[in-house]
Amino acid sequence: MIASLRKHLGEGISDLARPYSDLRADDGVLQPFHVSHLVGHAVAMALDALGALELILRDPSGALRIPLFGVYPVARQALEASAIGLWVVAPANPAVRRTRALRVQIQEVREESSLIAEFLKDRLADKPEQRKYKARQRQSQAAKSERVERLLGVAREAQLDVKEVGKGVPSMRAVLDDVDAVNPTPEASLRAVWQYLSGLAHPSQLRAIQASDLELSDTSEPGVSHARMTAKEEMVLLSLDMALALVGDLLDVVAVRSLNPAIRWTRTDLGVPPGWRMRQ
Repeated sequence: MIASLRKHLGEGISDLARPYSDLRADDGVLQPFHVSHLVGHAVAMALDALGALELILRDPSGALRIPLFGVYPVARQALEASAIGLWVVAPANPAVRRTRALRVQIQEVREESSLIAEFLKDRLADKPEQRKYKARQRQSQAAKSERVERLLGVAREAQLDVKEVGKGVPSMRAVLDDVDAVNPTPEASLRAVWQYLSGLAHPSQLRAIQASDLELSDTSEPGVSHARMTAKEEMVLLSLDMALALVGDLLDVVAVRSLNPAIRWTRTDLGVPPGWRMRQ
């Protein structure tokens, strides 16, 4: 299925802002902070993550291989990218779409500033020249708040709620809840699956045991057993199903918002695999 999606999208998607489309209108109002660019990037990141999953799961001979934990962080990336894209583009109300698009970009500026601040912190091993350089860079960064002001200025011109725009993006949990409320998933909530994947993106012993099949064998020491862990295929499949379903949902909505039905992933080259969930 990942190969089908990659074949469908190729190097990415274009023609997201066709004349008279919702995305063309959104782009015009929020110029130069195009909603179509943000959504296109979300799709590209999800596609890249799924391509990485294909490389992880398929060995050079073409056979399937399932690592113990390596699938889950990448599946989480695909899930998050698709969720952010849907959170922005799914609302029918253009004011909500535009507000959310600006909130995403406000949050990006804040995260970038936080990252730069971490890199510019003085370290005990810094030489005097390094400390002076970092001090100059900190002063320079402190003056670079104009992008946030430009974003808020665009919000004012578009007659959006500037206070709401200034909030940035809520937690990923809140984003997933909003997306799940519009497109509820039957297996489990998006937040539940995301939390499950998050626990496997970090060294959680309990989650690792839950996600694994355990095979116990005796050792030479009385009362001590050897445990061999292997990945639970059903949990790997759940992760992949949710990631692929969310990408499919995103492409469906983008096809409508861009007036470009060719973006929709029809999966006609696959048929319908057993157990696959299709949106009606």
